[in-house]
Amino acid sequence: MGNTSVSGKIADAKSGMSLPGVNIQVQRSSLGTTSDLDGNYQLDDLPPGIYALTFTMMGYAPHTEKNIQIVDGVSTELNIELKTNVLASPQVVVTSSRKSQDILESPFSVSAIGPREIQAKAVTQMVDILSYESGVSTIKGQLNIRGTSGYAIGAGSRSLLLIDGIPMLGSAAGNITWANVPTSEVDRVEIVKSGGSAMYGSSAMGGVVNIITRNAPPQPETRISTQIGTYSKPRIDQWAWQDSRRYVSNFELSHSRSFADHAAWLRVQKRRDDGFMQLNWEEALNISGKVKLNFGNAHSAAVFVNVLDDKSGLLSTWKSPADPFEAPAGSENDLTDGLKTIINIHYNYVRSPELAYKVRGGAYWNSWQNHGVDPDHSNESRYFAELQSSRNWSEILTSVQGFTLQENGVEAQIFGTHGSHSLAAYLLLQQKLKLTTLSLGGRWEAYAVDGIERDQVFSPQVALNWKPNEWFAMRISTGKGFRVPTVAEMFTRARRSIFTVEPNPELVSETSISREIGLSLMTGQLGMIDLLKLDLAIFHNKFNNLIEPVPDSLGIIHFENISDARIAGMDIGLGVSLFSNLVDAKTAYTWLDPVSVGADGAVLDTLSYRYRQHWVTTLGLHYWNLDASLEYRYASRLESVELFQENPLTAQDERVPVHVWNAGLGTSYKDWRAIFRVENIFQYYYTQLERNLEQERIFMITLEKML
Repeated sequence: MGNTSVSGKIADAKSGMSLPGVNIQVQRSSLGTTSDLDGNYQLDDLPPGIYALTFTMMGYAPHTEKNIQIVDGVSTELNIELKTNVLASPQVVVTSSRKSQDILESPFSVSAIGPREIQAKAVTQMVDILSYESGVSTIKGQLNIRGTSGYAIGAGSRSLLLIDGIPMLGSAAGNITWANVPTSEVDRVEIVKSGGSAMYGSSAMGGVVNIITRNAPPQPETRISTQIGTYSKPRIDQWAWQDSRRYVSNFELSHSRSFADHAAWLRVQKRRDDGFMQLNWEEALNISGKVKLNFGNAHSAAVFVNVLDDKSGLLSTWKSPADPFEAPAGSENDLTDGLKTIINIHYNYVRSPELAYKVRGGAYWNSWQNHGVDPDHSNESRYFAELQSSRNWSEILTSVQGFTLQENGVEAQIFGTHGSHSLAAYLLLQQKLKLTTLSLGGRWEAYAVDGIERDQVFSPQVALNWKPNEWFAMRISTGKGFRVPTVAEMFTRARRSIFTVEPNPELVSETSISREIGLSLMTGQLGMIDLLKLDLAIFHNKFNNLIEPVPDSLGIIHFENISDARIAGMDIGLGVSLFSNLVDAKTAYTWLDPVSVGADGAVLDTLSYRYRQHWVTTLGLHYWNLDASLEYRYASRLESVELFQENPLTAQDERVPVHVWNAGLGTSYKDWRAIFRVENIFQYYYTQLERNLEQERIFMITLEKML
């Protein structure tokens, strides 16, 4: 057989400059590559046939080249020009189906965030940008996808966080440590908003967030970034608790380079936040790195390491309504310090265009101590292993299958000493029938705690995607989700200020049935419109034995399996870029009906800590070398909470809707980039968790230099 390759050069459509680092993917195949420093690419050893190639790069509109005919012994040249676009987000996603797939062909609701959006907001923690996506909100850092999690005192998230496809929830509490995410080294973020248990198991019943770290660019790169911010003094003089201002500082140094076919990056971050309240200060040192190894077109591997050494105030509630920024008497010095280490390993083997294997492994260690009125400690470990294969059986039938194993251990004063493990197998079949793709998936999983089997669950899922053309698609899906109780929910015995939590080892697994119907639209140039993106979904989630923190008549909190629950609603996301990328706008709206229901289906109450309405919008202007943005976030008043109810006579513990405005101005000159941002411009005061004020107004300047 002769040489059967596709090669060419990729350039900017306007300037003609070569584009390195463009992702090239053979559709419906495991094959792909990236363009080199001169924009050149080459795909070798393609069997004769007709192919479609997708070309994607952040900041550029995606491009698909169809009907590329490969003839035995003939080399094909294909040169591509990509058009810039500010709103352009990743067009190829991997999370929803565990394989590379056009986002419009995804069987479930997926949104993707690229590094441009992260950089524009100058965020140092990923949670600060996720709530600007449709269907996503946060309560005190706890992720809520379509209202599934509410607030569970940091324990038992129903939204799974992945880094490069490996679970990152804490082994004891099942919570998320956002400081572990190297925000400046993120290639993209993929959010699967439908239940993910059929592919990812427990804790994914409400959705999945996959943070995919970047590979080092072909050219050596050194970046220094400094961020300095200052909080405003309280708007109400009586609330002032310090004469001096409170500051935020963040310093980052990163270096990346390639070694022959291999590449690596290393990042060091030092962060200090004085906090706008007495006990929400933080100090953290984060060191992370990634090595990507490439051995021809068939073999590749990667190692990701992250070490976080942090210390922070231990905030529970304010001192009083007259002193909302101060800690309760006796708790002024409460703090926690910890050390978290993550090692993730990947190995990929593309045996042929039809068959590929992936091996993933991860280790997580976490030790922390609380110092103060009620001291305690914890030592956690988690080990994860996965073997996955993907197979193209024909031009219309593909499958993804795999096995996972996870071991968790914890020794803690508040939990005791416990161990848990899980074993799972999953399978996804996708068959393309003309304009329709049918997806059938399922996952069997068994869990045990302290050597006693807690549950054995099979989670099936079925989805249908109809894509009549390149710019429009509709989808419908249904599936079963589940989540076993965490060690923290079952065994926590703790007291913090006014909060007391008692154990409940009799908790049983919660399950759900999720249904969704949605549509997606993405167009290119249409007159003055450069890019238009629309995603709309209507969903209905039914929960059985939902686990929620419930206080008794004495205020003691137990995690309990409450009566069944239902969360129905809709979310819509819209983005548009106009006038040759001069103006862009992005808006996202979510409406929820979160209620607990009785055996007969009658509504009993509103679920706690869920926003019935959530709306965010961003307007961007890009002229010359300036980028200006204005953001608005609205959330309706929380209708139900657990700890402190409103007093209509005194207005104590009053709950109000959220109205927050942010603004930013950025510019770049040669190797310099500068961003000035003001968050909470009008210094609006509100609470998410009772007796805890949210962030004061803050002014921030970020300077970045490429060396």
